[in-house]
Amino acid sequence: MAARPPPSSEPGFEERLAALEAAVRDLEGEDLTLEQALARYREGVEHLKACRALLDGAEARLLELLGEAPGEARPLALGEQGLEPAAGEEGA
Repeated sequence: MAARPPPSSEPGFEERLAALEAAVRDLEGEDLTLEQALARYREGVEHLKACRALLDGAEARLLELLGEAPGEARPLALGEQGLEPAAGEEGA
């Protein structure tokens, strides 16, 4: 079994996403003053930026595992992502 990395004091993706969703719920409500709404919006933007950075890092690690460079396009084979021709549509 692989050793787990030491726990980080930084919140992970799931925690950041939950905090972003909570900020959105608060902003959609009508209970905040303008100053409170601005503060929650600012917090939400910070969580959104952190989520994007965590996703970008995860994508880079996946591409590294696949042996592909970030931003490198990989052509899809026929049949991937629904590109397979429907029955009776060959050469249409």
